[in-house]
Amino acid sequence: MTARGAGLPVGTSGRVTLYEPTASRPTYRITVVDDQGVRRDRSGGRSPQMAWNRAQELDAEQSGRVDPKSRTLGDLVAEYVSTPLGRKCDKHGRPLGTSWTDTHHTTVTQDLTRAVGEVATLPAHALDRAVVDRMRTACGTPGMVGQMTRHVRGFLNWACRQGALTDTQAALLPSQHAPLLEPRFPQPEARPSRHRTAPLVGQAEDYVGPEDCPQHEAVRAFADELQLRMRWGALAVHFAAATGLRVGEQFQLRADDIVEREGHLVVRVDWQWSAGRTRRARPKTGKRRRVPVPPINRSGIGLEQMLLDRVRAARAEQAAGTNPEALLFPAPEGGMWWSSNLNELLIRAQKAAGWRFEMVTERRKLRNGATRDIRVTQMQHPWHSLRHRFARDMIDWLRLTPAQLMAIGGWASLEVLSSRYYRSGSEHWGAATNAVHGADGPAAQAPWEMVAVAVHDTGAVPSRHAGVRSTGRRTDGPRTPAHSVRVAGRRHAPHS
Repeated sequence: MTARGAGLPVGTSGRVTLYEPTASRPTYRITVVDDQGVRRDRSGGRSPQMAWNRAQELDAEQSGRVDPKSRTLGDLVAEYVSTPLGRKCDKHGRPLGTSWTDTHHTTVTQDLTRAVGEVATLPAHALDRAVVDRMRTACGTPGMVGQMTRHVRGFLNWACRQGALTDTQAALLPSQHAPLLEPRFPQPEARPSRHRTAPLVGQAEDYVGPEDCPQHEAVRAFADELQLRMRWGALAVHFAAATGLRVGEQFQLRADDIVEREGHLVVRVDWQWSAGRTRRARPKTGKRRRVPVPPINRSGIGLEQMLLDRVRAARAEQAAGTNPEALLFPAPEGGMWWSSNLNELLIRAQKAAGWRFEMVTERRKLRNGATRDIRVTQMQHPWHSLRHRFARDMIDWLRLTPAQLMAIGGWASLEVLSSRYYRSGSEHWGAATNAVHGADGPAAQAPWEMVAVAVHDTGAVPSRHAGVRSTGRRTDGPRTPAHSVRVAGRRHAPHS
C-alpha cells in the first residue's frame, strides 16, 4: 500500500484536509475532524474538481457557513424545539425575551414533530403555501388545526429571523384571519358539541350560563363518590367549586400553600403542575394570586375546617414518609398525579354520581406508527366546569364585580372575564327588570320633552340639568334661565 503524501488544508475551519490519490487508492480522500475531535474519512471521488468542491462544502459545515436556506425543514424544527429558552413571542410574532413553560414546550414539540413528519427532508427554500397548509392540517380535529396553525406560524417567524426563510415565506400564515382548513386525518366520530340555547341579546358566544355548570346537588353527589375512592375526595370537589382553581393548580398544592390571613384561610397559587423535570411551572397566565377560602360553602359545608384537617393530615403523612411533599391531594403512591391517571379516577366518580356523558370513538396514533380506534368518555360537565360553578356563585350569590372576581380567579383579562360570565347574565337582567318595573309615572319623572312642550303655557324654559339628581328625578321646579332660549322655533325672553 502506497502511503499518502501531506494533505492540503481546505478552507478556514482548520478541520478539513484533502489528500491526493495513491497507487493503491485511486480516489481523493477527505479527512474531517468533528467537534469531539474525532477524525473521519470521506471519499472525494476521482475528479479533482469534484473532490475540491466536496471539501469546501465540508469546511463550510464545520465553520458554520452553510447557507441557512439549504437546511431542511426537519433540521430547522429540531433546532427550534431543542430548547424553550427565549422562545416566547407576542401575538404578532415578536420575541418577548422569556421562555416557554415546560408544558407549552412539550405541546409545541409534539405538534411540530407531527407537522413536519411528511416534509422533513424538504429544503427551507422550497417552502410554499401548499407545504405550510400540509403542515398545519396534519391532525384530526378543526380545533387542532387552529392550534397547529399557531405553532407553525411561530416556527416560520423564528426561521425567518434565523435567515432560513424569506419574509415572504414567513408571511404565508398571517397573524390574523388565516384561511380555515379541514384536518387531513379526521376523527371517525365527531365529539358532541356544547349544548346551548339561543343566547340572549348582548351575550358573547362563549358566555357561561347555568347550563354550563353542574348543579349544587350534582356537586355534592360527585364529592360523596370521590370520597369513597380517595381520603381527600370530598374536600377536592368542594374546594374546586369554592375557589375556582384549575386542575393543574389544585393538584400540586402543598400544606404550606395554605396560610392564615386575618383569621381566615387563604390559598397561595404560585404554580401549576407540569410534565417537565420539576413537575411545576408558573400558572396559566404567568401570574400568582391569593384565593380566600370561604368558611362555609354555598351547600352549608364547613370548608375551612375540612381544609385545616387535611393540612394537618398531609403534614403527618410527610413525617411518616408516605407523602414527601405534604401534598393536599396526592396520588396513591404519595407523589403528584399525572393527568391521564387522575382523569380516569375523576370520570369514574362522576359516572357513579350520575353525571351525564357520551361515548365517542377516537383514532389515536401509537408509538410504533400504527393507528387504533378506541372508545373514550366525553363528560357533559368535565372537572373544569367546577370553575364555572365557582364563577357563577361569586357573581349570582356574592355579587362580586368583574375586578374583584378577576383578583381571585386568575383570568387573563377583564375583557375575557366580562365576556364569559357577566354580559347579559341574570344579574344584569334582574337589575334592568327592577328598574323598569319600579319606574315612576310621567308626572314624577318629568322628562325633558314633556317640560319643553309645556313652555308654551308657562313661558319658562328649564335647563336640561337644573334640579335633576343623578337618578333622573327633579328636586325642585323648573328654573328660569338668565337669557332668552329658542324653543319650537320661537325665542322666549326670561321672566323678571
